Amino acid sequence: MEKEQLEELVGFLHDRNPEVRRLAVNALLPYTPASNPKRTTIFASKDSNRKAGQLDQNIINDLKNLCEDQHLTAHDALSALINLTDADVVSEQVADTDFLIFLLSTIVDPSAILADLACMLWSNLTKLNSVCVSCLKLPLVGHSSIAEEESIQKKLKTSSTPMMDLTIELFARGESRKINKHANYDFLASVWANFSSYPDGRSYLLGISPYVKPPSDAPLAQISPFTEHPSIIRRGGSISAIKNCCFSTDAHRRIISEKPDGLEILASILLPLCGPEPFDADDEEHMPAEIQMLGSDKKSETDLALRHILIETLILLSTSAGIRQYLRDKRVYRVVQVLHLNETEEEVQEQIERLVNILMRDEPVTVAETAECEELQLVEV
Repeated sequence: MEKEQLEELVGFLHDRNPEVRRLAVNALLPYTPASNPKRTTIFASKDSNRKAGQLDQNIINDLKNLCEDQHLTAHDALSALINLTDADVVSEQVADTDFLIFLLSTIVDPSAILADLACMLWSNLTKLNSVCVSCLKLPLVGHSSIAEEESIQKKLKTSSTPMMDLTIELFARGESRKINKHANYDFLASVWANFSSYPDGRSYLLGISPYVKPPSDAPLAQISPFTEHPSIIRRGGSISAIKNCCFSTDAHRRIISEKPDGLEILASILLPLCGPEPFDADDEEHMPAEIQMLGSDKKSETDLALRHILIETLILLSTSAGIRQYLRDKRVYRVVQVLHLNETEEEVQEQIERLVNILMRDEPVTVAETAECEELQLVEV
């Protein structure tokens, strides 16, 4: 399609005829991925004061409005915005408060056909710290389908539950289309990984000040059971969120302590690292109950990057003497030693060796030795 024809199509995004709007957004959708060379030509802002990479705000606004149109039109509009928000500067153009409320209202609507697409778009937008902060301040649920739909009251908490808490519940209890037959909410895991990259987001997930919750209600405790989920999107985001939360060193004891005083997440970290190999009985009795007697059909994490993240999580937790001793008591070094025997990737092998050295070395007795032990040089994911 010629440039002039494409530019003419843009004008039909706000046509009064719904069928014309549907055809227009459907025709423009293939040009929204970054890989399409015509994307910049069609969507670029003509404002001389624009930031580099900004798109035409009028087109962005049209696409946002179309997200509330008929299902086919809204599907393509959401898909277009998902493609376009691969750039942070475009996410800034999209993520105003009203649109975030609409997006989250769509996600928590148990009958929303496009809830998973809304999750994907929210995942892109939450790469911005400013969006995460805004979401944590969103008002209580006001979406009519939540307030009036009796079935959601049975499946979730009351309609006065804060919007963010509802999305956590949907993620924890709505996988495999258990709440919404059209959605599995797997992409919410990427949202939690993004949130955990920022201090405020970590505080929310951990349930610590200013978002104080009992350990059992902390969002991270509801996310952590999915580190072995069949969906790599769900388990990958969950694993990344756990690792990033471990950068909050003051919360290590809360993360690792057993219930009811802590989140008891150690088993969720170790389970993906365990294969079918049996442990010595003397070691196994000290391990978390969840990783005892796993059976010959147990499989370890197949994704290299996720194995790497899991080992880095244990390294992060080993930065304080008290937690190191707890990891020793739970025979963590035996789990990773067995993993090391079967690990074929050098970078993971090196991280395992680093962890074992930290756990098996004599405890540092000087300030300098402590600093050396705790200089990890790990980064959020």
